[in-house]
Amino acid sequence: MTSLNTRQWSTPAVISAGVFMSVSGVLMFFGMHDPVTLAHEWIGLAFVTFVVFHIATHWRGFTGYFSRRAALGIIGVVALVTAGLIGLSASQEGSNVKHRIFQSLERAPLTEIAPLLDESADTLVTKLESGGFKVVSTAQSIEEIASRNGARPPELMHRLFE
Repeated sequence: MTSLNTRQWSTPAVISAGVFMSVSGVLMFFGMHDPVTLAHEWIGLAFVTFVVFHIATHWRGFTGYFSRRAALGIIGVVALVTAGLIGLSASQEGSNVKHRIFQSLERAPLTEIAPLLDESADTLVTKLESGGFKVVSTAQSIEEIASRNGARPPELMHRLFE
């Protein structure tokens, strides 16, 4: 049985995924979301996997950091900031007005969204279908159409607002 040699690829994988995450994170910060967000999420999952392999490969060096005060301080600060951001995000989940508005739009039938966009429901269907989404009826919601097309509601909303 041959063992997996991660030494040759784990560090370059962590570096390249880290660079991508940094660039896409900055782009998202400045308002560029589609398709950057989707790529950021998927590369982020790959990044986590690469980090696990990298740590496993360099375990002895990794554990050495836990005996250094400066390293422990940095790790502690990052852990506290991360925990704080997760807690803040969780506490604001239901109170974000913009999020609630978009959820309401995503759950409303096309017939109710159309007047808000100063369009007919049939025009919205045409816009979605020209984007490759199959729409059964104007009574469907964005959420339902997205689900039936294996897409995410923001993709469809973006199409409607073009």
